[in-house]
Amino acid sequence: MRNQLIPLGIALATVMGVVARFDARRDTEIVLALAAAASIIYFFALWLISRGREPGRAGLWVCLALAVLCRAPLIPVEPTLSDDIYRYVWDGRIQALGVNPYRAVPADPALDGLHTDVTRKMNHPTLPTLYPPFAEWVFRGVAAISQSVLAFKLTFVLLDLAIIVLLLRWLAAAGMSPWLVLAYAWNPLVILEVAWSGHLDVIGAFLLMVSFLALRGRVGWLAASALVAAIGVKFVPIVLVPLFWKRIRVRDALIAVGFGLCLVVPFVGGALAAPVGALPMYLAKWRFNGPLYGIVESAVKTIAPGAWRLLVGMPLVAGLAVAVWFRRRSRELEPAAWAWPIAAALLLSPTIYPWYLLWLCPFLVVRATLPVLMWTQTSLFTYFVWRVSASGGGWVLPWWLSMVEFGAIALVGAWVVRGAASQADPLQAPGCSQRDGGRQ
Repeated sequence: MRNQLIPLGIALATVMGVVARFDARRDTEIVLALAAAASIIYFFALWLISRGREPGRAGLWVCLALAVLCRAPLIPVEPTLSDDIYRYVWDGRIQALGVNPYRAVPADPALDGLHTDVTRKMNHPTLPTLYPPFAEWVFRGVAAISQSVLAFKLTFVLLDLAIIVLLLRWLAAAGMSPWLVLAYAWNPLVILEVAWSGHLDVIGAFLLMVSFLALRGRVGWLAASALVAAIGVKFVPIVLVPLFWKRIRVRDALIAVGFGLCLVVPFVGGALAAPVGALPMYLAKWRFNGPLYGIVESAVKTIAPGAWRLLVGMPLVAGLAVAVWFRRRSRELEPAAWAWPIAAALLLSPTIYPWYLLWLCPFLVVRATLPVLMWTQTSLFTYFVWRVSASGGGWVLPWWLSMVEFGAIALVGAWVVRGAASQADPLQAPGCSQRDGGRQ
């Protein structure tokens, strides 16, 4: 049965090769139709993996080579799903010139001479950066080699491929099928958001995978430091902190905190101003594809108009609560425990773009994470907003698209719960061996 996977991989690579020929903003419907075709191929492949027997490894290496082939045609083409990567180039470039990205506004006439043809394409040039310090260090490192979009994309794709290697290692150690690596390697969202759009979230996904493996191997200082670095890419993985309770020593935590301070201090401004840039404005004003947050925000504004600002902390509270629940219920390290706290935080966020889900993708290899796996596919269709915007409808999604995106998650979630109801441990990862680390 798994011999059918190779033709599916060829079909997926062909679809991605065709996608690379289109402009997502001008040819939105075509790109989304191709994304839908890729998702169908992907889910069929996962179904075959769930039904098949263990074969030799030769076929797996072919399928992984096809995963690389899926990415190859997208790397050299201009990113049209998103233009965030131009900001990365700017942030890296100005650091090399001795400018603090948290204090520099790209549209400032005094900085006009620092721009290139690439950096002039960035969005929101009237705002300073909003990316945390570790991301800025990565931008600076890449820009020191090359201040081009291609250089940033290649860096991110290398980290993407490194995740595949780490995932293979974990699957082997956990006694799970190595073919489950294709749940990540063939995921259309991963391919499009990394190889085409070049989103930095793959840095965070890589760091979380390092942290997960280090914690499993009881290398506490590395696990904690990798988590701190991931928080330094985007703040969302801070919700995973409860999972480290009594799994690392105080010394390990202090090492990680010291590492975090070393990342932050070079960017601290006058009067010890924290390096947050435009982040507060982003949290206060940006709203996109966050229906749950929108419902709560509207209700709170009606009841207590001044209290809505407190809702910014709602995703954090939700994610921490889920992490605490996982930490209390299990002494084993579970991939679901790393996926669901972040997923809960994102579900209650005011803004949810598809690439935010990259953080979750390395851990979507067990039954308990199937609803999140579905979300990685349905979220791609929020790019329909480019068509809405071009038609003069603004940066707003039609209600029916949100129903499809989140309704599919709910349906898969109900199916998972129903199937788990007859099991003694409904969230036990299929195939996980008891030698998976993390026992206390």
